[in-house]
Amino acid sequence: MAEQALEEEKALIVFDYIYHALRGKHVLEEAGLDIKEVAPPPEYRTGCDLALELSAIEVDNAERILDEKDVIILDILFMPKDTKLVPVYLKTLIKTTDFPDYKMVRCGNMKVTYQKGTGTIVNISGGG
Repeated sequence: MAEQALEEEKALIVFDYIYHALRGKHVLEEAGLDIKEVAPPPEYRTGCDLALELSAIEVDNAERILDEKDVIILDILFMPKDTKLVPVYLKTLIKTTDFPDYKMVRCGNMKVTYQKGTGTIVNISGGG
């Protein structure tokens, strides 16, 4: 019965930078973990508006996987059972703007502009 209650508890992996959050999402999904993108609580937003929610019983496994893949995390929070976090959908979080010779990609507070054709990054701003 205690194990059933533990399965209902959630943990939140928070990151300093959106790059690490997106890489962490990819790595954990590749490993078969059930994760959900959410907005972290305001006190844990340090330039990255994306966190990963998972079952509390998967935390040790997730931390080991992220460490093996050199994904840097800010912290892991254990959330009370009834905590409701806002889901984040990457298609609404990531925005692109086309210019004649350049493309700007914005994700959260981070913006990267690159030259079309060559892929050369010409500007990076935000991101904490």
